[in-house]
Amino acid sequence: MDRIFFSGERKRKRGGRADLGGAEAPSYEGPDLISRLPDHVLGAIVTLLDTGEGARTAVLSRCWRHIWRDAAPLNLDDESFFSSLCYGDEHHPVISQIIAAHPGPARRLALRSSALYAFIGHYDAWNFTFTSHSIQELYLHFTVFHHHPELPASALRFAKLRVLDINNCTFPAAGDCSSPVFPYLTHLSLRHAVITEEQLHGIISNSPGVEAISLDTNFGYRRLCVSLPRLRYLAISDRTFGEREELSEVIVEDAASLERLLLHEVDNGPTVRITGAEKLKILGYLGVGFPIVELGNSSFKFSTVKILALEMPEAPKLKVVIGYLRCFPCLEKLHITLPSSASTAASRPSCCLQQYSGRKPHLEFAKFFVERARVLEVMKFCNTARVTPKWLENQCKRLNIMERASRCAQFPFVLQGQLPSRFWMGEGFSSDEPFMPCD
Repeated sequence: MDRIFFSGERKRKRGGRADLGGAEAPSYEGPDLISRLPDHVLGAIVTLLDTGEGARTAVLSRCWRHIWRDAAPLNLDDESFFSSLCYGDEHHPVISQIIAAHPGPARRLALRSSALYAFIGHYDAWNFTFTSHSIQELYLHFTVFHHHPELPASALRFAKLRVLDINNCTFPAAGDCSSPVFPYLTHLSLRHAVITEEQLHGIISNSPGVEAISLDTNFGYRRLCVSLPRLRYLAISDRTFGEREELSEVIVEDAASLERLLLHEVDNGPTVRITGAEKLKILGYLGVGFPIVELGNSSFKFSTVKILALEMPEAPKLKVVIGYLRCFPCLEKLHITLPSSASTAASRPSCCLQQYSGRKPHLEFAKFFVERARVLEVMKFCNTARVTPKWLENQCKRLNIMERASRCAQFPFVLQGQLPSRFWMGEGFSSDEPFMPCD
């Protein structure tokens, strides 16, 4: 069989009658134009499929049998087919069999199963199966239930990496390998990784094309210095637990392309300095937890920032908010996290109060915007629990909504959704509302 036909023939029911679904479906027959494409083009198409679907293309016809094995770069992602084998001994041999059955090039290697920590000794064998110029996307996630196994040095030998995503492991000591060079790297993500300041800055400086960096509660460094003209997104989380030393200083220089700087779960707050960020649009969380924030020149005016998020570890402080509003004169949305997981988001011309409780501190804080925001269009109150009509009526009266400064402003009360634990790590780079948990 050298051709593929698409037929409209229906399955026959008992009695020999075809199930036409109420209409006669058209039948398509003709030359198999897809199979006439060159092997490298077919390989590029097949590599867009996941591992299982790509392998199954070999049964289409004789001319397709070798495409997945020899021409299509391997796209190996264990999440797509290991949901039932995560804790079993079958994981390692299946991965080995897939790699052995595919002697051709590889594009993506994503190993994120919680069972992989037991087979870390096989990583070198798997990695050296591929040439140093083949892998473009590498995801190695070890479960947090096991203490930071050492990352094999072979995992950092792929010179054409575009995506490097490492979770919960220890980078090899500096004496074991030189600082890796990734001239094509565009996305770097490290979460719960043990890496020295020298190693981290070495990877960053040797990756001039990086566009997105995500650093989530890593160990081994207290200072982060980034100077990447192409960097568009930077996300940093720095949670406190155990004896871990917190991040004390963040320096972003020559940030001509930076559009988003997302800071999350930073308890005590590092010193943050940003220079040259002429395209910065989204910034947060800032607030009293951050000792120093320097954006460019001494005037501390950033007219490009449209969305700003602040964090208030104590009671709401209007003076702090007003100070930020003066520094960011062109804000469209302002998000504010209040204590006890109560958060507020306000903006000009739209405003949203997240986890609004209706208690006096929150009410007085919201009332300030109701009575003074003259260009306000929408002020949304997000509640964590359903409220009664009587409670709503009382809140509208106490907020003095009838005497609002903006006569066209609307004040809906909605039920708040829950923030994902790492909402800014993924969607924060693509979502128009990275700080918005409301439904």
